[in-house]
Amino acid sequence: MLRINEILDAVEELMKERFPNSDAYRNLTPKDFKRPAFMVEMGKQTMETFTRNLVERTAEVTVTLFEEVDVRHNSQVEALGDRLTLALELFSCPAVQVGDRCLDLSAVHGDYFNDYAQVTFTLSWQDDRETEQAEAALAKYYDLTIEVNKKEETDNG
Repeated sequence: MLRINEILDAVEELMKERFPNSDAYRNLTPKDFKRPAFMVEMGKQTMETFTRNLVERTAEVTVTLFEEVDVRHNSQVEALGDRLTLALELFSCPAVQVGDRCLDLSAVHGDYFNDYAQVTFTLSWQDDRETEQAEAALAKYYDLTIEVNKKEETDNG
């Protein structure tokens, strides 16, 4: 079963390629972290029955982008808008590769505020159901013998 940290690792690597001069953080940033930077975090996750042996999984991923700030802790809107556009472009693809698997990517959206921008998207995939094999009830025996083209014998005597 695919682990959430594997997904976060893959998203972080994509972001490092797109923003090589930015520091990477996961889930939290320290109080006086260095900018420019980005933070990758996992949001809502679902796991639903797909078949008897498979589950359909989804995970919402949020990438927060940080730009240099001024003395009032505001970033330049143009710089944030540019970073947001580059991140939206990065995640406009149909899938994200995680190890040897490709996870479907959908619902990409973003917005920016005074000192950060965020891109959120949903990844979906199927995984093996990790359960023990359930004992099934034995079927009853029914005689289903079918005789084809059998002629009935008649008494003519």
